[in-house]
Amino acid sequence: MNFWIIAVVLLLVSAAAFVWPLFAGSGKDRVTSILILLVVPVAGLALYQAVGTPEAIGNPAIQPQQAEHAQQPHNMSGEGDMDALLRELNQRLAEDPNNPDGWLILGRTLKTQQRYVEAEAALDKANRMIPNTPMIMVELAEARLFASGNPVITDDIKQLLEGAINIDPNQQKGLWLLGMAAAEEGDNVTAIGYWESLLALLEPGSGSAQRVSEQIAMAQGMPGMPSTPAETPAETAPAPVEPTAAPVTVAESGIPVNISIADELAGAVPGNAVLFVFVHPAGGAGMPLAVKRLAASGFPMNLNFTDADLLQPGASLKDFEQLDVSARISLAGTVIPTSGDIQANKVTLEAKAAEPIALHLAQRIP
Repeated sequence: MNFWIIAVVLLLVSAAAFVWPLFAGSGKDRVTSILILLVVPVAGLALYQAVGTPEAIGNPAIQPQQAEHAQQPHNMSGEGDMDALLRELNQRLAEDPNNPDGWLILGRTLKTQQRYVEAEAALDKANRMIPNTPMIMVELAEARLFASGNPVITDDIKQLLEGAINIDPNQQKGLWLLGMAAAEEGDNVTAIGYWESLLALLEPGSGSAQRVSEQIAMAQGMPGMPSTPAETPAETAPAPVEPTAAPVTVAESGIPVNISIADELAGAVPGNAVLFVFVHPAGGAGMPLAVKRLAASGFPMNLNFTDADLLQPGASLKDFEQLDVSARISLAGTVIPTSGDIQANKVTLEAKAAEPIALHLAQRIP
């Protein structure tokens, strides 16, 4: 309870400092300042609950249908208040564009509304005004990742995250995303290092700590990781009775994927072509849950998707009943499909049954 009182007071102080010049203005300006003072604490606390608490790492992703249903009772007033706040913030920043706190509030608010391109622009301005601020750097990196529409953590985003962690090693979201970036590159040792640092900051036994521990365990079980040598028993013990094997889910073993290409197309792939392999929720559209970007050579090839490959921090393959897996060779090396690209039919699998799937690249995009 004390935390929430302190949080409200801090938000009120920040908002008051931001709108103080309006109190000396016209009657309309004073009404505007009062509106902002009322809305900022509410929006700030909602924002903290969404992205500020470490427990968010363990929350399963909400599907669009669930989100729409959950928001119906309070959208009419909540959206109106938020829209009014955004209008006033934009107007105030138009009058005082050199206010980094205003750009930060605007950017984080836009990000919660999934307006990532606008959020990136606002956070970039805040970052330029007060550089080397870890929290702003991490927020900007995340907004840039979502705004790009490309689930791959690029070098410029990675540099932002690394810079933030170098200044403040306790940036939890930064540690999580850097672990994802390392795992995406196949560097599981580095990924484990980031996640172990994150785990040390979380409350033992919490949902967040459990989820991060699961990621570490899966990364430790990836091919190429050193195994712990078994201890030699002092004396021969009776062989244990093997329990009945339980079904293995995709969250436990990953999604093993074999990718092949039609013989008549294999010779038509240029050396600079890129293979993209995507995982979506079954029937889903838009940004994938996970993606791998590989050289379009060496077919047939085998790879494995695990929770470490997921773009959304804290998400898990076990959060979905069915998943779609697809593959495409981009001749231009871009994530956006273009004419002439080679694709495979998508395969839908049950998340509760980890079975190998095969994707055969045999179709040209018209």
